Amino acid sequence: MNSMGNRERYFLAALLFLSPVLGFALEPAGSQPAGSHDPGNFFIERTQRFIQRLSWIQDEAVFRYEVTIEAEQDGTYKGVLWKTTKENFLDVSLPPGRYRYQTGVYNFLDELEYTMNWVYFTVLNAIQPTIHRFTPTEFFLGDRGPWHITVTGENIAAGAEGALRPLDGSGSIIYPENTEIEGNAARLIFSKKQLVPGLYEVYIRNPGGLEDSRGVFTVHPRRWNGKEAAEGSTRPDFIVSAGYAPLMPLYGELFREDAFIHPAPLGFAVKGGVLPLKRDWGSLGAELGVSWNYLKEEKKGYTISAQAAELQAGLLYQLWLPPNRTMAFNFRLGTGIGILTNFHFEHADGRNDTMAGMYLSLDAGVSFQRHIKGPFFIEAGLDFTHLLSPGDPSQPGYFHPILNALWQF
Repeated sequence: MNSMGNRERYFLAALLFLSPVLGFALEPAGSQPAGSHDPGNFFIERTQRFIQRLSWIQDEAVFRYEVTIEAEQDGTYKGVLWKTTKENFLDVSLPPGRYRYQTGVYNFLDELEYTMNWVYFTVLNAIQPTIHRFTPTEFFLGDRGPWHITVTGENIAAGAEGALRPLDGSGSIIYPENTEIEGNAARLIFSKKQLVPGLYEVYIRNPGGLEDSRGVFTVHPRRWNGKEAAEGSTRPDFIVSAGYAPLMPLYGELFREDAFIHPAPLGFAVKGGVLPLKRDWGSLGAELGVSWNYLKEEKKGYTISAQAAELQAGLLYQLWLPPNRTMAFNFRLGTGIGILTNFHFEHADGRNDTMAGMYLSLDAGVSFQRHIKGPFFIEAGLDFTHLLSPGDPSQPGYFHPILNALWQF
């Protein structure tokens, strides 16, 4: 036993001499542990160097354990450490390499009761990863996904683990369903059901145990108008817009050569709507609108002018666009009443009587709105109107380009 103690102290001194300051980490590797070993219970601990813990299932009728560690050298295993312990684990610090260990179990008479099978493991270099950037920087639970984060940096090793870690430490770490490593990039693939609104940091941990993190990554609840709302919120959104809306003639007797053929630059439009139905595929509601334009054409020998107004009502569809949901697409479809008033000709010797008419209209439009601040947006788009005019077989039609200030709240 004395020679055993000397040999033990010799190998322990050699081990401390060879172990670098930065240390290494332990990973189980390809063996068939037998007996009462628990090979999945390895862990690492950062101090001045990395500590690897070898552990096995506790035997209640045991006086002590004797652990033998061997290192692979040129295809064969040679002893590097012998250690006695009364615990069911042993902390060591080993340089990189392939190892195996065997545990002898001694009973209360200090006699060898049985010896467990060899357990094989690998000590890997502990490589420090560095995160340079990640994209995107936020998820919105109202989107359809995908819920992927691409992390790029340096020294991201094969088998690295990534996750979202709460910045305030109050929540649970969110691990991806899958992590794909390609070069120095990691793709963290989550599912929507995993995500919880909050502020997180993205971290990457190499198999050797070293890690790096970078923040802030935000998981938002649903967001419907540049602001956040609770998941599943049923509160409707209200929209009010007003702005510039010139008239651009397309077809019909009203826009023939001897009438109005040029755009009418003077005009405005005001709209108000509500979006009570909100789903992942978008929001659906209704909208009312009114527009007005002044039309005037200088012809040879006379001037023609009129005022055109329209009252519209219809459906409004809105879809917030990824990745950051600061822009929305709007689609409108409805009907209305078109009114033409104060339509008259002016000649050098006077003007004729004014005419007026009222027509049923069919309306459609598309627009994009961009969030500026709070409930305030800028909206740009194009509305189309077709007038059902019994006296005009070509049924006149025109465009309204729109540029609005919009409030959504």
